[in-house]
Amino acid sequence: MTTTPTDSQEKTHADNMGSFIGYIADIENATPEQRAQDATISQLDSLQDDLNLPTNHIDNTRYLHADISMRGANSKGDRLPNTKGRYGLVMVNNKAEPINIAARTPNNDNEPPIISDTTQPSAYAIGPMSRDSDWWLVTSLSDQVTLYAALAMIDSKVTVFACLNQNMFDMTLKHLSKVKTIHIIDTAQHKDALTSRLEGVNAIAHITIDTIISRLNEGDLIGDLLTDADTIDLQALGKPKPKPISQTLPPVKTLTSAMTPKLLWDYASNCAERLSVPIEYVLMPVMVSLGSLIGSKLSIYPKMYDNWEVVPNFYGAIVGNPSSKKSPSLSEGLKPLSHLVSLAKDKYNEDKLEHNTQKELNKHMTKAAEKQLSDLAKKLATQADDDTEISQEDLKAKAQELAEAKQSDELIPEIKRYVTDDGTIESIGELESKHKNGMLVKRDELTGWLASLESESNQQARSFYLEGFNGLGSFQVDRIGRGSVFVDTHCLSVIGGIQPDKLEYYLSKTMKGLGNDGLIQRFQLMVYPDPLPNSKERDLPPDKQSRDAIYDLFETIDSMQLGDFMRYGANPIDEYHKRPYYRFNDEAYQEFMSWYDALKLRAGDAEHSVIAEHLIKYAKTVPSLALVFHLVDCIEHGTSLGAVNMNALRAALAWCEVLESHMMRIYSTVTDSANIKASYLADKIMKMVRKGTDKTDKTDWISHGFTARQLIRKGWKGLTDADDVLNALEILVENDWLSWQEIPSTGQGGRPTERYSINSRLSELL
Repeated sequence: MTTTPTDSQEKTHADNMGSFIGYIADIENATPEQRAQDATISQLDSLQDDLNLPTNHIDNTRYLHADISMRGANSKGDRLPNTKGRYGLVMVNNKAEPINIAARTPNNDNEPPIISDTTQPSAYAIGPMSRDSDWWLVTSLSDQVTLYAALAMIDSKVTVFACLNQNMFDMTLKHLSKVKTIHIIDTAQHKDALTSRLEGVNAIAHITIDTIISRLNEGDLIGDLLTDADTIDLQALGKPKPKPISQTLPPVKTLTSAMTPKLLWDYASNCAERLSVPIEYVLMPVMVSLGSLIGSKLSIYPKMYDNWEVVPNFYGAIVGNPSSKKSPSLSEGLKPLSHLVSLAKDKYNEDKLEHNTQKELNKHMTKAAEKQLSDLAKKLATQADDDTEISQEDLKAKAQELAEAKQSDELIPEIKRYVTDDGTIESIGELESKHKNGMLVKRDELTGWLASLESESNQQARSFYLEGFNGLGSFQVDRIGRGSVFVDTHCLSVIGGIQPDKLEYYLSKTMKGLGNDGLIQRFQLMVYPDPLPNSKERDLPPDKQSRDAIYDLFETIDSMQLGDFMRYGANPIDEYHKRPYYRFNDEAYQEFMSWYDALKLRAGDAEHSVIAEHLIKYAKTVPSLALVFHLVDCIEHGTSLGAVNMNALRAALAWCEVLESHMMRIYSTVTDSANIKASYLADKIMKMVRKGTDKTDKTDWISHGFTARQLIRKGWKGLTDADDVLNALEILVENDWLSWQEIPSTGQGGRPTERYSINSRLSELL
């Protein structure tokens, strides 16, 4: 791990830099005439003129009028003999800062230059030395010029370095590779020594049978030579092979026609096909609305002798990303109930017209009745005591007639309510107290609803919904200054949509035990299906037959009274039962009790208490579903099918199995959050690897890595929270997808930068 330099180290570096810059400033640049005396340097001058290529070699070429000074930790400024009269090649570090100088003998490529400080990794650079250019490293100036000439013919964005001393090659390569991937060339006979020596260095080695330089001098093209070369990623040799990151959301099961009454399936499947959405997106609102319609009008006793009673109201949710068509699916699934709402509005308008008509009649009739009453009262007061023409009873009867007329004016018609979108608990309580059987609360986005229940000042509302799930208790809403609303049978159903990341926030708090009162676990009909593969927009007409059939079903159930339920096999009301009810038949009862015992065992073995709580609530869900399925079957067949049978129970248990798989997926967003987030990031990184580069924030992440801050700024799904990002990065580091390095600060203050580099061996997973 790289450590942060101390202040004294930074100061020493700065002093040395300033001293060297001042030193070379006193050495004059080589004149064109002087450069022309060296064939290699002259060749580079000609190349620049012929190709009009950018190069910095002129400013970095000096003529030494005196011996250069020896530099380095142990030097005392002694002069290097025999350097006067040579060319001084200014060498730079990986930040393009001049830090060294080499004395080259004119026209002698075989004699190594004399370098003032061989302890400093540095090189003579030709080219722009920008992050956008490809960086190459050789050892001699002649090789450098030849290679630069060949590469620059293809792309002007190339920088070729020469370390000018074979003994400095490895040190210089490692130094330059901290900034960019460095390309080097060598022959096959040196391959083994090179790979063992430089394993793990951020460099690409191009290995050929003959030297590339000699082939270039013979007229071969650089492109052909590189194509034929054996390319070795030296950095990958020193890295472990990354382990596959395969963690995704757990698989879920899907509902089928075999586990759903045909009447419900036909309607939902047509809607889902037209919307190109999973069938669950439509079936959940259909089932929740159907349960809310039955509400507390009908119940089931799951046990044979116990008084445990269940009514079929549900809390449901469809989970999906913003583009998953949750709202249109909710709308389609709730259309049968919306149809009843429309009918109720029509009836209300008729009743209101009838009421207004009668009220107008009453107004005139009241005037006549008031006059008649007044006349009768006068006659009664003036008639003789023994006169029986008008009695007190006659007067009382006329007064009662008048009172009834006025009372009828006050009986204003009320619209029948089935659903509310955004009611307060007071308004919902009033609706429940009037309409008795229950109420459906619909929210396109459950996020706002859940957020409102988080408030400390809104705990009564939270209790209101918690208790409404049972569907059989009572609830009293106290209103300051306006009395109280008492709900005799508090039966609520809830349906809505929510995005996965929004739901994850609430699940996380619940899983940590913060505010875990069982609200989330009540969402038994909550689904998070896979999106349809390659789903294309459809333009299909609604299936009128299935739509009319389900509309008729909802109308039938809405109008059913005690006698209707009894005709379909329900048990009647008695002193112990407030509503008609069903029980399981013998076979279904045995099956249910066996399943219930197994459910309790699975809940006891659950890895988290919240999951256990969710599982155990299936004990209400399964008999509720079985009751709904049985009633639908009875209505569809037009006859009593007796007690709730195995067909209905098997369908309910099949639904439960599907719902449980969705439940495990939903809770996994918290229980396995770090691995899921890591898989999201792994997918993004693999896309970069496939493309070969990914320029983000003006940086090539594959070549230069990235910081956690840069990653958060991208705003990728599931990778916006700092803790989530750090957890995902930690997992990818553990699985050798990434490596971590602490980059020291620049000496201007501030903390070191933590940078993550992408393992170049990831391409092996493609």
